[in-house]
Amino acid sequence: MTIGPAGHHGLGRVRRWAAPLGVTAGLAVFVWALRGSEFDAARLVEGFGRAGVYVSQMAPPDLSVLPKAAAALIVTLQMALVGTVLGALAAAPVSFVAARTSALPRALSTTVKTGLNVLRAVPPLVYAVLFVYMVGLGPFPGALGIAVGSFVMLAKLYAEALESVHPAPIEAVKAVGARPIQVFVYGMLPQALPQYMAHTLYAWELNISAATILGIVGAGGIGFELIAQINYFQWHKVATYLLVLVAMVVTADTVSYTLRRRIV
Repeated sequence: MTIGPAGHHGLGRVRRWAAPLGVTAGLAVFVWALRGSEFDAARLVEGFGRAGVYVSQMAPPDLSVLPKAAAALIVTLQMALVGTVLGALAAAPVSFVAARTSALPRALSTTVKTGLNVLRAVPPLVYAVLFVYMVGLGPFPGALGIAVGSFVMLAKLYAEALESVHPAPIEAVKAVGARPIQVFVYGMLPQALPQYMAHTLYAWELNISAATILGIVGAGGIGFELIAQINYFQWHKVATYLLVLVAMVVTADTVSYTLRRRIV
């Protein structure tokens, strides 16, 4: 079927108006979001003024709390490491079931992915709060909350890595009568393993920040100490904790990036 001159003229008109209409619709949605969030530029400027006062009170940092900050930092790193490893170990087998490949029925993979999306809808902070009620305060519920969040994220990323592998090794393993688990171990995992490791390192990097935030809800670590100093308006001590956090994040980012470059 060919399009006549009138049809081409109509398509050109639609394309000519599509971009302005799209921009207008996007701006309308943004204005709607601004109103819903009660965005107020005057309040923002006023808030920056107050923030400047607090920042000025942080100088100089109180280095007497540095040993305590370092000890709390170690707890935060331990929470992030335990949560990442537990999440990765649980995500690896689930990712095989969730991946849409020829190894398993599509309906099963779709069901598992739907379940992962449901779990992902709940932030790790909420999981940490639930675990605090279950097992009490301390780093343990924080590590469990991070583990659940890591499991959900890594299962999805691992599954996408499996979906992108070359099908030839998979078909070769299936041709010799391999079972589904053998297809995963010998046909898919060797190809996806570098991406698995890269995703895991990235999750660990994110979980360090997440472990800091979880300290606010009583999960321990440097986040717990930091919020305590803020509540008591100990800005000189807050400065020290913030400096330790910055050093930790920069170091973790550098290490993670370097390892990912060597793996992938």
